[in-house]
Amino acid sequence: MSLTSNSERVAIVGTAQTWQKTPWTDPGLKIWSLNDAYRMKGFVRADAWYDLHPLNKFYHPENGMVYAHQVPPGHYCRPVDHLTWLAGQSIPVWLHPDYAEQHPEAASWPMARAFPKDAIEAHFGGTGAYFTSSPAWMIGQALMEGVKELHIYGIHLATEHEYIEQRPNFEMLCGALLGRGKRTVSVHDGMRRYESADGLLVIPEAAPILQSSFQYAFEPRPASYTETHKWELHKIDLKRGRLIEALKRKPAWLPWIAVPDGRMFTKTAQEELFRLDALAADTHEILGRMHAEAQIHG
Repeated sequence: MSLTSNSERVAIVGTAQTWQKTPWTDPGLKIWSLNDAYRMKGFVRADAWYDLHPLNKFYHPENGMVYAHQVPPGHYCRPVDHLTWLAGQSIPVWLHPDYAEQHPEAASWPMARAFPKDAIEAHFGGTGAYFTSSPAWMIGQALMEGVKELHIYGIHLATEHEYIEQRPNFEMLCGALLGRGKRTVSVHDGMRRYESADGLLVIPEAAPILQSSFQYAFEPRPASYTETHKWELHKIDLKRGRLIEALKRKPAWLPWIAVPDGRMFTKTAQEELFRLDALAADTHEILGRMHAEAQIHG
């Protein structure tokens, strides 16, 4: 089942802050969303829904609060009524290809659809196909079906594991939409528009994907300004570690602390530890201010 024709426009909507930029009232824009994004207050509509995770691997927190270590390996957090919500939809609900075996009741869901994983893999290289997130699979389906205009809202891939594991693949597929020819980039009303002869990509300006705070080799790397302070913090941590180990072996009052010029003077180990702690706190504060300024001027 195809969701689109070559003329249709698709928006993929996630749960990061820029989801609120979604143009809900644009009647020609098909909205695809995923997982439990429907819980967000103000989520207006969708034309297709995706949850590609195994239906028998959902973890339902009892009180709404959950920490990563509490989730069993291979499981995914979902609201307790998530399966009921999926079952009651009147739009296509794309699920894991083995959804009927994972949750037999799902076989009777009227709008359940087996995600075309094999077809997408074949389209993008067979066994060598590269997909590292649900949004990436969704883009893969859109490209396979010939979508030429793609909007991205609420997908930032900015946490550590997302940035490392998922973002390169997602950005590669965005590039696949635009092709290899000449493209233009413009910003209007808080949105970035990447346009080429092959496609149009629209992303909120605030989303970190497809942008960087500097151009390598031609502008200073922002993090380079913090390296000196990070190195100082590293040295402080080493000194603290050695001092703490020494405290385990020597009386705290012994005059064994050396100053930079090599002289010895009387200072208790505890006093030196307090000094290093204060110095570390000051350095952390400096780094915090530099990070905050980078975010503001970003």
